[in-house]
Amino acid sequence: MPNQESEKSYEFFAPKVFIRTFGCQMNARDSEFVTGLLMEKGFKLAGSIDEADIILFNSCSVRKHAENRLFTNIAGLKRMKKDKPDLVIGLMGCTAQNYKDQILKRLPMVDLVCGTGNENDLPKLIEEVLRNRCAIVSTDKVNAQRPEEFPRYREHKFKTYVSISEGCDNYCSYCIVPYVRGRERSRDTKDIVKEVKELASRGFKEITLLGQNVNSYKGLAYSVERIAYRKKLSAKRYPLNAKTCDFIHLLEEVNKINGIERIRFMTSHPKDASIDLFKAMRDLRGVCEHIHLPLQSGSDRILKLMNRKYTRRKYLQLVNDYKKILPDGSMTTDLIVGFPSETKADFKKSEDLMKEIGFDSAFLFKYSPRKSTKAAQFKDNVPDEEKQSRLETLLNLQRGISQNRNESMKGSIAEVLVDAVNSKEPSKLTGRTRTNKIVVFEGKRRLIGTFMNVKIEYASPHGLKGRMM
Repeated sequence: MPNQESEKSYEFFAPKVFIRTFGCQMNARDSEFVTGLLMEKGFKLAGSIDEADIILFNSCSVRKHAENRLFTNIAGLKRMKKDKPDLVIGLMGCTAQNYKDQILKRLPMVDLVCGTGNENDLPKLIEEVLRNRCAIVSTDKVNAQRPEEFPRYREHKFKTYVSISEGCDNYCSYCIVPYVRGRERSRDTKDIVKEVKELASRGFKEITLLGQNVNSYKGLAYSVERIAYRKKLSAKRYPLNAKTCDFIHLLEEVNKINGIERIRFMTSHPKDASIDLFKAMRDLRGVCEHIHLPLQSGSDRILKLMNRKYTRRKYLQLVNDYKKILPDGSMTTDLIVGFPSETKADFKKSEDLMKEIGFDSAFLFKYSPRKSTKAAQFKDNVPDEEKQSRLETLLNLQRGISQNRNESMKGSIAEVLVDAVNSKEPSKLTGRTRTNKIVVFEGKRRLIGTFMNVKIEYASPHGLKGRMM
């Protein structure tokens, strides 16, 4: 609900806001967070970009392709801005943080540039633009701890994201995230638990814990005494003078919250993943049997150039441990082709490792240099045609592997959390299994947000189809 000050400010006119989100789940959660902040200040949501008074783009800079799409979309508003001179166009997120005031030179129709650490200030910044009709650049809080605010708005009514940390300290040579999201900052455990409890009280059933590297989470613990007397795994995780708790402990605390039936998390970094994590996934009732574990390359030489801090052998050992502890679990990954100096032999090692592991699915990308990163100094010497060829090779390989993995589920009965009406077949519903497989089946709209048992009858590389039991 808008507060009294907001109602007074917008007694006769409530500006309508439209947010377009590019990029990862972190961006999706940030957009949801900003939407909640604005609604509580009296702003309203626009049903489409055409009816908006304020258009915000939440941006991604991880890959050049996403950045180019963003710039094209903003430039496409030039005519609308001319027809509606009072229209406010804002850019938030990683691209805003990366380019700062350069955005105003490249895209003069933009009125507001808001960095990743300044998003709590967006209602105030927008009001300033509306009042003074001058462009604002606010990008000075990239390393700031975000204030603990809990806007009530969530995009869905039964599942949602919960951020547990911001930023990253890994500095992979190709990755811009540490430069645009800052150093890693973990939220306090008590604040995360408080947020999840509040969500559970409102009927949310599934949460996804988000961080650039959830495995390196270190939040303030509840108490030294409580940690010191923990029985399982405590000796090596928590010395007697411990003041922090790790990600496994956080999973244990969230798992205790009544009403939360499913707990997901992403992303995990292989250098910090462990057998203890896999055992927690097996033993904790609510934690889903799916892990996203980015490989990036199967070549030790390329992994070293990427500054990934693990080897092919270490990664394969993690996979084998995971499959032994969670034989019915699923595993997905990311992989880059065409990294500077990647030879055909390096690429073959990635291809062979994908065959050996058999990921359930994979997000595959061509390397593109990002400014400020160490890899941007390397010679980008793999021709684009070769990158495309290698990408298509892995896409075709993964398509077959995904088909085989999904075929193995035919005849089984899976618990599905019903997400939505299927966009292609309105008479059908879409949901996900605990292992994050998409399932399509016949059903009534009233089942959205409930758990259903579905017998799997058909498999494709991208999902499953079945019928309710």
